[in-house]
Amino acid sequence: MILLVAMALNSILLPGDVAIYSGQATHVLVTSTRRDVLPSGGALIVPAGEAGALEDPAKFWRLFSQLRFHDYAQKSTKVPIAPRAIERTVQGGDSLTFGPTKISVLATPGYSAGAVSYVFEQKGKRVIATGDLIYSGGRLLDLYSLQSEVTETKTRGYHGFAARAGQLIASLRLVAAQKPDRLIPARGPAIEDPQKEIALLIDRLQRLLDSHFSTDALRWYWGEESWQTRAKLAIGRPPSAPMPMSEERDLPGWIIAIGNSRLLVSPTGAAFLLDAGYPQIVEKLAELQAAGRFKNLEGLWITHYHDDHTDFATKVAKRFGAKVIYSTKIQDIVEHPDRYRMPCLTTNPITGETKGEAESWEWREFKMASYFFPGQTLYHGGLSIERESGEKIFFVGDSFTPSGTDDYCLQNRNFVGEEEGYLYCLKLLEKLGGKHWLINQHVLPMFRYDSARVERMRAELRKRAELLAELTPLPHANYAVDESWARIYPYATAETTVELRLMNHSAAAQTFEVKWNVPAGWTVREAATKVLVPARSEGKAVLQLNKLAPKEMGVLTADVSFAGFQFLSWTEALLIN
Repeated sequence: MILLVAMALNSILLPGDVAIYSGQATHVLVTSTRRDVLPSGGALIVPAGEAGALEDPAKFWRLFSQLRFHDYAQKSTKVPIAPRAIERTVQGGDSLTFGPTKISVLATPGYSAGAVSYVFEQKGKRVIATGDLIYSGGRLLDLYSLQSEVTETKTRGYHGFAARAGQLIASLRLVAAQKPDRLIPARGPAIEDPQKEIALLIDRLQRLLDSHFSTDALRWYWGEESWQTRAKLAIGRPPSAPMPMSEERDLPGWIIAIGNSRLLVSPTGAAFLLDAGYPQIVEKLAELQAAGRFKNLEGLWITHYHDDHTDFATKVAKRFGAKVIYSTKIQDIVEHPDRYRMPCLTTNPITGETKGEAESWEWREFKMASYFFPGQTLYHGGLSIERESGEKIFFVGDSFTPSGTDDYCLQNRNFVGEEEGYLYCLKLLEKLGGKHWLINQHVLPMFRYDSARVERMRAELRKRAELLAELTPLPHANYAVDESWARIYPYATAETTVELRLMNHSAAAQTFEVKWNVPAGWTVREAATKVLVPARSEGKAVLQLNKLAPKEMGVLTADVSFAGFQFLSWTEALLIN
């Protein structure tokens, strides 16, 4: 056997003119059909459960160009761009023979839904090619690839935090049961002590998931039975005791609940609305106005970009003459949602007035202040209001419930640093005095955390950050949870200039190298191929294209290399003809 360890993909060359992962051979076996682990050229032997991705990729991309809006499935987009020849498909239990080489197939789903591993003998030693099931050091390349639906509880992919972790753990145990002498992943060094490293990865994942479920916001929404089931499936055992529910209180009379919107009503008859994604919002507002509950709607605050908070904002503003307001931190994504690949995008862009950090203003008898509030998603604002009577309320959007944090969708970009994400949000709430009642418009009562619950959430968040840093081989924990650390902007465009935006999460400057993969009908006019990005900053590499005569939409991808890692076709954008 010859093992070539490359930056991007390993190559296992075996007698019988067969290769695993990549290499010059007649028969090339792959463990997954994700495009970032597909070799170039040749017919492939592929997992049966993932073969469909190679048959008509153009169909997937045509559908996805529309389905990416209002997307709650959160299927991976690391799908091939062009069809590939398939020599045959394999599934767990199959045996293959190539001359003197005999290979057995294990079904090892987890990192991808239909992945397999290949078992073979080499000089009396049992070797398993495990794909991305495990990375050396008892690690995993990332956590977000495990996001998935939970069929047992009818949970959509959007709410399925690392839901394939349970499958991945079961697959690791299946591999361990083969008593291998060596594991060769698709990427990174070979693993010479499989039992030790498998046990280490399982332990890290279980502790991380146990921490997640201890403050799971969905426990409030869906109850204990759903929480127990989802946690057991992911962790592989019953979860630890969760954080106790917070204090709750009914809404005051001057706040009216309308679906997942809230209406503030002043004694003057003026009203101010929080979010407008509820389908009946215009009708309900008209009914309230006709019934004399308010005279005129003067303002509309948008907490975050998700469609169930934004779909009808423009319609409400036009119908009632309300001024739309939102944080500068979310301006681009609410005004230009088509430029992003994020969960739950709206197809209805918003235009309004922006407010900066801690910017305050008076509305009737209220003092209002705008804040960046990167809880449920990075693109999120919070609104503090204080009534003349002294009542204080903070609108948290979808970031908290009485049972904890809404960080169940890994594609929402929940950063885990000390001054980021939920740790930032908790610090802000404390800075504001900790006396505000919190309102999430999906939660009917107001709620408030005492110091013990704040400390419990803070401790769990810090624990997760430490475990994520141990889990990923990349240079910061955020790379394990931020799929958009490399993203092409705008995501869908007919223009000839795009940017690869590169988030350097690490504490030192990083040099990113870029190779652009341009579809038919387009050529490169000028391209940046290397960019130095300061620590904890976002840089960009600009690509200028010539648009020739594309027959249909094309998919642009980029290879990205940094810190000793190379990722093939890692991120994509849609080029419109």
